[in-house]
Amino acid sequence: MKVLYNISVLGLGYYNPLCRTGIFRVIENLAYGLKNSNECDLIFCTQGPPFILFEVLDYLESNSELARVPLGYQSKDLKFRRRLQNVYHKLNQKLDKTPISRKLAPEILMLRAIRKVLTYVTRSAASLYKPISLRSLAEADIYHSPFEPIPDEIRKAATQLEKFLTVHDLIPIIHPEFFDLQDKDTVEKAISSLDPESWVFCVSQSTKDDLCNYSSIIDPARVFVTHLAASKLFYPCFDSQEIELICSKYNIPNSPYILSLSTLEPRKNIDHTIRCFLQLIQQEKILDLNLVLVGAKGWKYDKIFAEISSDPILKDRVITTGYVADEDLAAVYSGAIAFVYPSFYEGFGLPPLEAMQCGVPVITSNTSSLPEVVGDAGIMLDPKDSDGLCQSLFELYHQPGLRQSMSHKSLEQAKKFSWEKCTQQTLAAYKTALSS
Repeated sequence: MKVLYNISVLGLGYYNPLCRTGIFRVIENLAYGLKNSNECDLIFCTQGPPFILFEVLDYLESNSELARVPLGYQSKDLKFRRRLQNVYHKLNQKLDKTPISRKLAPEILMLRAIRKVLTYVTRSAASLYKPISLRSLAEADIYHSPFEPIPDEIRKAATQLEKFLTVHDLIPIIHPEFFDLQDKDTVEKAISSLDPESWVFCVSQSTKDDLCNYSSIIDPARVFVTHLAASKLFYPCFDSQEIELICSKYNIPNSPYILSLSTLEPRKNIDHTIRCFLQLIQQEKILDLNLVLVGAKGWKYDKIFAEISSDPILKDRVITTGYVADEDLAAVYSGAIAFVYPSFYEGFGLPPLEAMQCGVPVITSNTSSLPEVVGDAGIMLDPKDSDGLCQSLFELYHQPGLRQSMSHKSLEQAKKFSWEKCTQQTLAAYKTALSS
């Protein structure tokens, strides 16, 4: 069977490392799985304007393994148009950085005039571009969008094409207080692209339940649960010198630390973690324990940083690393005495699984999909339970035996999830659709 697989998100992540979050990893790892399978012929595709195709082409040129997969698009004079897009991009960057005092300088006015011409040329050329070639469309049996709405050219295709959409969560709809309107709009557009003949992958049973409760368009029998997995980047690192060296790159002191990794935003409940950490070290007079927050700044993160900087204790004991390179994550995870993730709601919850695959004790919420992921291996708490979190952290700090026991459970639980398993479940769903 021939599968058209949309990898637009990978191009975005290639140019913006902050976008290499859970969804990027999911799309990339499933791409590897499908590519290496003997059960399908994989064709990559994109959707949207030409610059998305150019970003994806740049990503593929940096990835020798996935570059072997054909990319189905239709475009004349591609090399020229990529060069034109590159010039246009650099011109925009230069003009955006121009100080207000120089906005009317003759050379700047000339550059703005050139930009107008390039804008017209690139828009005119876009009419000759199709993100998915007619040949790829005619040959494909399956179209799979792992994040974005199913595009109109797929929905209206005259061919007998089975259409799949991956739904990661409905949190912007269920809990709009945790997102801005743009995020809600993105999810709503994706769901509105479904019709009764579509098929859906949900990354957890919790997300499937949310989708089926929200929309009556899709028969639950056409919705498949395919649990995700942690990347092979995540493994137990036992080399204390390597851990110390990598931690020093991110200003993490050589002393015990609690780790929390997520986008720093209200839904992740980071301020609750910070308050419980402060309560613990003050009440128990703990002098050597730190809290390490790894992750990009998200929506409404100012409150988190204000809370840290305004407290004389927290400003020295809470370390915010920002983005941590993929190759350093295993060591940063492995060095922690515990991983804390009191999120209010998740579609799946990759960070707890990543932590477990590194052999780290996990404390997380008992809500949404997290019990599916963590099982009996971690400590599950109400996301507002301050006393429970403080007590759990206290016990893990003082009891090496408990840490060792939970570390073993983490590793065993993580073995239940793999990209090989996810890929096989995905292929099985494709076959079900084709045989229906």
